Amino acid sequence: MPSYAVVGASRGIGLEIAMNPVNVVFALVRDKSNSPHISTLASSHVNVFVVEADAIDHRALTAAAAEAAKVTGGSLDVLIYNAAHMDITYLFHSLTDYDNGDQLDTEITKAFKVNVLGAVHSVNAFLPLLREGATKKVLIMSSEAGDRELTRQIQFSTMGAYGLTKAALDMVMAKYAVQLKKEGFTIFSVSPGPTDTTDTATQTTIAASRPELEELIRQWKEVDPNLDPTLKPVDEIVRKMLKLLASLGPADSGTFRPSEEIRAIQI
Repeated sequence: MPSYAVVGASRGIGLEIAMNPVNVVFALVRDKSNSPHISTLASSHVNVFVVEADAIDHRALTAAAAEAAKVTGGSLDVLIYNAAHMDITYLFHSLTDYDNGDQLDTEITKAFKVNVLGAVHSVNAFLPLLREGATKKVLIMSSEAGDRELTRQIQFSTMGAYGLTKAALDMVMAKYAVQLKKEGFTIFSVSPGPTDTTDTATQTTIAASRPELEELIRQWKEVDPNLDPTLKPVDEIVRKMLKLLASLGPADSGTFRPSEEIRAIQI
């Protein structure tokens, strides 16, 4: 069985990835006691191991990698970084919408720690195992919110903290892709696009932020009239992403795969 580690597996896309019955999955969650969906899945699937590790805690991630190594004999085929900080209270704030500098500092720092530094710590923790793996693949969950050219085209000033940290996350992906190229790694990022994760969500979803979301869609459609903003079922999106994951190789390392590409995949 191929072995996967999914950082951020308690709900949504991460949880759906863990449901793949043909993989050994190490599902990393911040708090086991507050992750009922993945705990229920693991109780009936011997191939799913729930490991408690906060994405911003490098010591916990290193310990999680050690746990995985005991099961696999020291290797890992795929690492998926799905953890994200996305506080709906501030999600659609521009960089000038915060009440004060302290509030801005707090939100950007939280977003950076999870969305950027967490990915770095996760790759570093699992890198020794990935080097021994058969596929040497790293998939990082990103977003068009971090696309500089798109931001300019559609005059997208909101989602400030989220967007700037996703842009930094894509640079993290590119740096690792360059560094590990000679070792045959495939490291890339994807944007899943609007995905329906309401069944396992713990807070108000982005889709519920109607005025802000509708304005963003309006701006985007002015540039791309064919934009499809409908929420896609999470199982459909995950199957398409896993198909893409299987198809990519070292020549594709360092690339960002937009949601339009993911949605067009036939399954």
